[in-house]
Amino acid sequence: MSGDEMNPAAVAQAVEDIQGDDRWMAQHTRFVQECKDAEPEVLFIGDSMVQLMQQYEIWRELFSPLHALNFGIGGDTTCNVLWRLQNGELDNIGPKVTVVWVGTNNHEHSAEQVAGGILAIAQLLTSRLPKTKVVVLGHQIIQRK
Repeated sequence: MSGDEMNPAAVAQAVEDIQGDDRWMAQHTRFVQECKDAEPEVLFIGDSMVQLMQQYEIWRELFSPLHALNFGIGGDTTCNVLWRLQNGELDNIGPKVTVVWVGTNNHEHSAEQVAGGILAIAQLLTSRLPKTKVVVLGHQIIQRK
């Protein structure tokens, strides 16, 4: 992609409520409220890979004592995470570390676009939370021959 092209994976976008139950927005609103009520040392943000971490014992053993917040929503793309971060999920918090794990659901984007979307998230985090360390987790794709 040339520098003057708009990367579609780096455009903030809320999820369209096709089920009509406002579930995604309700989760986002809960996360914004948690920012007002908590002082996390660690913030996890991303898609279902992040969301599911809370179901495992390792979360309770290692991350709960750090007052970790889990802002994972299943199905989210880089666009959705960008929108959430721009709309309140970083307000009133100053974690020491923010862990980002997203990109699995960017089916309509190329690998280069997804990488650009993740970079946009990391840049937003470092500009809004200048004292936090940002850790980006990746996915390994294994192809069978």
